[in-house]
Amino acid sequence: MHLRGQKYRPTSFRRAIELSVSLIFCLYYCVAGNAQVAKLYPVDEAAKDPSFYTFRAQLLKTIQQKDSASLYGFLSPAIRNSFGDDNGVGVFKRMWKPELSTSKIWMELLTVLALGGKFEGERMFMAPYTYSNFPDQFDAFEYGAIVGDGVNVRRGPGTDHPIIRTLSFDIIRVNDWNWTPTKTRGEKGGWITVALSDGQKGYVAREYIRSPVDYRAIFNKENGRWVMTAFVAGD
Repeated sequence: MHLRGQKYRPTSFRRAIELSVSLIFCLYYCVAGNAQVAKLYPVDEAAKDPSFYTFRAQLLKTIQQKDSASLYGFLSPAIRNSFGDDNGVGVFKRMWKPELSTSKIWMELLTVLALGGKFEGERMFMAPYTYSNFPDQFDAFEYGAIVGDGVNVRRGPGTDHPIIRTLSFDIIRVNDWNWTPTKTRGEKGGWITVALSDGQKGYVAREYIRSPVDYRAIFNKENGRWVMTAFVAGD
């Protein structure tokens, strides 16, 4: 391991350092019997900045009331809506149609904010924690985060299938993000196919697992006030 600004060390010493780092990583992320590949516990740093905490509380109230006129006041004029050139409040309006009470923006925003987040410096907050705190060591398209305690993994896509594992805030490999409709009579919902650490295939109800590249919100403090500067999905 060559560290910038330091002298070259003998290969044996370098190997020892690499092994030590690997051991620390494994102890932290690979707790046998407790995690699939890692744990990702909820994080919410909003209260660190009272001004942001108040801003978010007001935004949550707007979301609960489905008040589109008020919602626009929380957005940056140049809000990023995708990773292309589709930026600005006008595009946001066309994409989401917040004037409709059935608009998906209300549930998406509520879900993102309910999952906490963390600050990047003093002028940026990123939500949810499944995005802002997801370890770089894991491919964001191949792994997902279990967002609950005692979440059942079942043999098939439905609650009538046997439970084969119970997970709590685990990072787990996902076989397919295209959800499978439930097969249980009279039951609605969808299931995500996952790969357990022992090689078994399982199914998790999609409301209890989240991709780190699902929708996330970025907030920045600009000219003394907080605004949402991005609401995007993908990478």
